[in-house]
Amino acid sequence: MGTSSSGNEESTSNLNWKQGLLLRRYHFPPSGERDQDLAARIEYSGLGFYFPLGTPDPNQAADKARQIYELIAKQGWPAVNDCFCRELIISFEWCLQPVLWTYTTIHTLIGSRVIPEPDPSSTNQNRQRVLIVEMDAGIRTALCWSINQQSGFCSIPCSTIEAFSDAIAQYKPHLVLLNRNLSGRLGLENPGTITSIRPGLAALTYSVYADGDQMFVSTPGGAEGYLVKRVKPDRLLEPVTTISNQQELRAENLLADVKTYFKKLLQSPSLNDKSALAKLTRRECEVLALLTKGLVDKEIAQAMGISIWTVHGYIKSIFERLKVHTRTEAVVRYLEK
Repeated sequence: MGTSSSGNEESTSNLNWKQGLLLRRYHFPPSGERDQDLAARIEYSGLGFYFPLGTPDPNQAADKARQIYELIAKQGWPAVNDCFCRELIISFEWCLQPVLWTYTTIHTLIGSRVIPEPDPSSTNQNRQRVLIVEMDAGIRTALCWSINQQSGFCSIPCSTIEAFSDAIAQYKPHLVLLNRNLSGRLGLENPGTITSIRPGLAALTYSVYADGDQMFVSTPGGAEGYLVKRVKPDRLLEPVTTISNQQELRAENLLADVKTYFKKLLQSPSLNDKSALAKLTRRECEVLALLTKGLVDKEIAQAMGISIWTVHGYIKSIFERLKVHTRTEAVVRYLEK
């Protein structure tokens, strides 16, 4: 009887997880995800992440989601991060005034999906060496893979603060790419923009987010303008590829190249076409402006003095007029105007 009861509880739990399964369809090539594979957003103790579940079978996906949640409850988030792949947004902070960011989606490479990190001693001397300072192994391996896909660049992994100085001395990187959370410990005075970490050595910080909405909520206030561009994982350094053959990637040269890159984007038909935004009604524009500030539906309803169902209707109309499918995409269109 006890076994039967336990089985029924597990079956009910899996049914609940099955109802929350999603089709994300964000591809990160080395993870091996397929279009039909399911994902789940798992929340615990105030944190939440999307987990690719590696199967299109709802029963198997629900069982895996339940296992992940139970592991979090028993051992905490660090244990799960070491065992299961997460879907994350990585934003690269090129400039603060105006805000010029690129961002991409990755899957952390963990367990059977991990790929060998490059051997720094075997890096191609004809490529610009990028030192990646990241303590999370899954994120670090994913970024190494991404950098190595770009022509003219190769990655050097650095997993600890203590190893940083030795890595600089031994491998003489041309660019340092580091998690913003580590910037203070490495003496970086101006995180959020390309800067020199040492004479002749430029550094670029990046931030890690659970999803695109969290990223836009975190954009700095008070900037004179915003331009945020999504890039493919294998094009992380797209704004500076035109100078990848230079011997030194000086911060001032990189920043000039980045500004040129974003100016060209503004001149492209896809970003310069304001007709869709112009078709939004005044109230739809108000809703979209509040979305860019990170307000949720309930807060938007209170701010505008309308019901939450009316907010839902405005958001649906915004999606249809802008031909987007998510709030993140709508905010990007608004910020790029």
